Amino acid sequence: MWLFGIAGFILFIPRKDRRKGILAYLMFQAIIWLCDMPSFKYGLLSAPVRILPKATELTITINYIFYPVLFSIYYVHRRINSRIWSKFIYFFVWVSAITLFDSVIERYTDLLEYKFMTWYWMWIYIGFLAYVSQICCNWFFKEKAMVHMD
Repeated sequence: MWLFGIAGFILFIPRKDRRKGILAYLMFQAIIWLCDMPSFKYGLLSAPVRILPKATELTITINYIFYPVLFSIYYVHRRINSRIWSKFIYFFVWVSAITLFDSVIERYTDLLEYKFMTWYWMWIYIGFLAYVSQICCNWFFKEKAMVHMD
């Protein structure tokens, strides 16, 4: 997953948009970090303790490497001047794909456990993370169309 994440970042983000991709990566990483702390504290999510190095490797890889890379690819390739429905469908597809990937890992391996969160709560959680990260990135990178309106 580390190799796929690094290769995906290099291959799927054009050189001219790397700065935007790095900011989107760091923004999603920060938001997921802030939201994971209460989720782990109150038992909504858990990563079972195993023999090192397997104990923390998957949670760190998924939450802090792989999902932020996927969000940065999403953020760089989104269309700014398209219709609202196409933006919604694009967002829906990305969040659904990440949720499906996460649910498959949780169901077919013993590496993650969702005690009280079902797949639809995880979909809402990942959608919330992506939406908040997108708002923060949009605030930082003021789009040209928005600047001309002001």
